[in-house]
Amino acid sequence: MSRYTKSFLILTTVILFTLTGCRSRQAVTTDELVQYLRDHPITPEDYVLSKFRDHDYVFIGEYHRIRQNVELILHLIPRLYQNGIYNLAIEFGDHRDQHLVDSLLALPRFDRQLAREIMFRNDPLWGYKEYIDIYQVAWEVNHSDKFDHTKPFRVINLSAHYDPCKKGGAWKDLDPDVFMAQSLFKEVIDKHEKALVYSGNHHAFTRYHQPLYNFKKDTCYGYITTRMGNVVYDSLGDRTFNIYLHAGWTSGKGWNKPCVRPVNGALKPVMAELEHQPVGFDVVGTPFGKLTSTNSFYALCYPNFTLDQFCDGYIWQVTFRDMLPITMEEDFITPENIGKLKHHLRCIGINEKQINSITVKNANEELFEDIRKHFRHLRW
Repeated sequence: MSRYTKSFLILTTVILFTLTGCRSRQAVTTDELVQYLRDHPITPEDYVLSKFRDHDYVFIGEYHRIRQNVELILHLIPRLYQNGIYNLAIEFGDHRDQHLVDSLLALPRFDRQLAREIMFRNDPLWGYKEYIDIYQVAWEVNHSDKFDHTKPFRVINLSAHYDPCKKGGAWKDLDPDVFMAQSLFKEVIDKHEKALVYSGNHHAFTRYHQPLYNFKKDTCYGYITTRMGNVVYDSLGDRTFNIYLHAGWTSGKGWNKPCVRPVNGALKPVMAELEHQPVGFDVVGTPFGKLTSTNSFYALCYPNFTLDQFCDGYIWQVTFRDMLPITMEEDFITPENIGKLKHHLRCIGINEKQINSITVKNANEELFEDIRKHFRHLRW
């Protein structure tokens, strides 16, 4: 065999191997995805509840400040109770105030001002109506004639106290994710109860480990393995389930770059074909699990990234153009607490001129971030 024949055979083998690899990475079509959803139609609410048949702790992760995401949780609270799940654990509350939350949900009349104070004590910049509504809807369940009330519904604040003024930094003495996991064990898992766990997406990771990536050096140097969901998953395994709420993904070019569409935009034609109907669906063991990403932060450090490595299930509610911002809570900032707000702003490095310009009126109007600006460039 001549060296030219050998070279040709080697080149042919390389080409065939490459093409085979490409086909395996692109082995799922839009038609397959559409057909899967047509064969498994289920609303987001029913999808979440269905996961409790085989799992005890369902983690649901959001981008933050998308109104439809919080409204999904609000709709789920009474249905959780009806299905024997008596705990909603949330990132958006200070665990040191759990006694206040329990008292609030047991009061004969709902005290909106106390609910505001609980939220303010956790974060004076998180004055959002829909998140505060979580406490109110839970209170309504506990005082509704529709339920027998053999057991009260609880909202469990998971977070460690955040003090940016603390010498050495707010998290000098603890890992906030590990703290949240410990709070969940203390309040729910050790009591052998079930819970829906609602948090930012990164806290909700279970099997997936978030990359540690240096964008300036274009170098991966490891993974974060101690997110709240990671810690619980490491202990409980398949008793956990992770659901991702559709939103933009952090760009693979850096944290400050415009976000990108999940899985290279593969969901766009699928959902268009289904007329944008809200849906929940499994990722692991389905055609959706084969979807890849080449431009997102989440694929960094994963040479063969697929969606089934990232999450167990997925909920799609609306297109990016239809995502709505949350609502600023009326009278969240008051003459009594504006001083604490300004102290907080000084500790996080806001300049004094800007702090001095803040009044009760403009704080309640302007301490608000319109999430639509994050997704406007994505259009669909």
